[in-house]
Amino acid sequence: MRNKMMLVAVAGSLLLAGCGSKTETATQLDGIAQDVQAIQQGQQANSAKIDRLAADVAEAKASADRANSRLDQMGRYTK
Repeated sequence: MRNKMMLVAVAGSLLLAGCGSKTETATQLDGIAQDVQAIQQGQQANSAKIDRLAADVAEAKASADRANSRLDQMGRYTK
């Protein structure tokens, strides 16, 4: 969704390019390109964090399942 919004913003800037001077427009487009690149880098960093968190959650779930299994076994012996 954000990528589409950024593409619309870039396309809108290109459509308005005829309204300003060429150097001003080129400067603005360079700034937009840098902003898009920064957003993409942030998105990649967030994806990496999400992948690490997913692995941590899976490990915690497996550990909790093992602990619950041990508790279930203890409950069987005391009854």
